[in-house]
Amino acid sequence: MRSMLLVRSALIVFVLTLLTASLSAQQVELYPNAGGFWPQHNINGNGFKSDGIYGFKGGVFLNQNSQLEGSFGYLNHFELRQPPNPFNPAFGIVQPAVRGFLYDVNYAFNFGERQFLNTRVSPFVSIGAGGLTAYMPHATSTFVEGGGNLISGGAIVPNPGRSKIMESGDTFLTLNYGGGVKFLNVAGPMGFRVDLRGRTLPNFFGQHTSWLEPTAGLTFSWGER
Repeated sequence: MRSMLLVRSALIVFVLTLLTASLSAQQVELYPNAGGFWPQHNINGNGFKSDGIYGFKGGVFLNQNSQLEGSFGYLNHFELRQPPNPFNPAFGIVQPAVRGFLYDVNYAFNFGERQFLNTRVSPFVSIGAGGLTAYMPHATSTFVEGGGNLISGGAIVPNPGRSKIMESGDTFLTLNYGGGVKFLNVAGPMGFRVDLRGRTLPNFFGQHTSWLEPTAGLTFSWGER
């Protein structure tokens, strides 16, 4: 319930930002997108699975170059590649499926526009921060370190190591940074956008991890700067 409340709150803020921008007649951009992410392997020697990311971004221009943008994304897998305790599968402890809801507020600086084959091309850089909320549709928690049992001296004993447990609804701070290129008004208000950024989770149970996150998709723009 807590995770869904966070997601709904983020979506409400996102929609209100776009409505405010529309009413003020500022230029608005919408960017439905899809891509992927490739995490580093540094969570206790483990790492998150690489998978697809699907999302939606919307932004409003504050002046000719500066843009404020909200972002919402969905990760189908926010899970470790390997069980934190390799003995867990042998004792029937299966890692449950974990989804991820990702939301950011970003600042983008656009480096003007250039004409290319009758299309307006605009490179940009962006930086922002937000949250990543774990959601487990078929469980309430999962181990990210330790847990389960071990075989010691021919006997099955509880794992004496430290355990860390991620619960459904846990939210982690994320920082993102990068840039891309927009190809605007290719066909009326519709264009294309390519986005390449890095993302860092600075405190995932006392550790940090980063990944590369490229996305691409259509972009729709209207209004005046």
